[in-house]
Amino acid sequence: MTGKVHWLKAFVLAGGAGTRLSPLTTFIPKGMIPISGKPFIDYVITYLAKHNVRNIIMLLSDEDAEVFRNHLDDGSKFGVSIGYSISPRKGTSAAVRDAAGMIDGTFLIYYGDILTTLDLTEMLKFHREKKAACTVAFSTGVRFDYGVGKIDGEGRVQYFEEKPILKDYPVSIGVYLCEPKILDYSSAGPDLANDVLPALVKKGERVYGFLTPEPHHDIGSFKQLNEAKDVVKRLDRPSGKSGPKGH
Repeated sequence: MTGKVHWLKAFVLAGGAGTRLSPLTTFIPKGMIPISGKPFIDYVITYLAKHNVRNIIMLLSDEDAEVFRNHLDDGSKFGVSIGYSISPRKGTSAAVRDAAGMIDGTFLIYYGDILTTLDLTEMLKFHREKKAACTVAFSTGVRFDYGVGKIDGEGRVQYFEEKPILKDYPVSIGVYLCEPKILDYSSAGPDLANDVLPALVKKGERVYGFLTPEPHHDIGSFKQLNEAKDVVKRLDRPSGKSGPKGH
């Protein structure tokens, strides 16, 4: 890791219901699911701390906030400062809008159910160089779960590949660098990815994509949760390297 981004404030989205992990998430918030003996959110906070991001705001639903606060407290055990924005579960855009009073400059949005080794220093440098309103991290190394084909006008298969990596179609990994002006678009809808980002692009705002060749890992489903467990096992090996591969 090069450079320091310790002044960068990170907003971690961890208020989702985690319905695809039901009934597990009926009893425990998705971000608090233990992996290798630690709640998943610990890996997120540790990743941010290793990139010198020391000011972290947890965006939580009022249903799950107490569980996170009891565990994370003020963040001192991670060497960071953790604050909280707690609101009803209304969507990712609404969660950021409700925390608008804490936004005072360029800020990071990090989806709290992913693992990544994205170089935040390089991403921030790119964001500044482009004078972007929003920079979205994209992976060119995500393998699709299905076979993909291209069919001509007569129905003949021109191309087929099982579970390919399509570098021409990079995948958003849930990490955004933003300027406060994106708050002007929060009324586009409740979801950042579905509503706000398309509105920014349509309006011609300076939205850029920062590419990384590594895949990311999330815990959105039981299959992905099991894959993340394997990643965490590699993370915990005393190899001297930080973070999971990719992202």
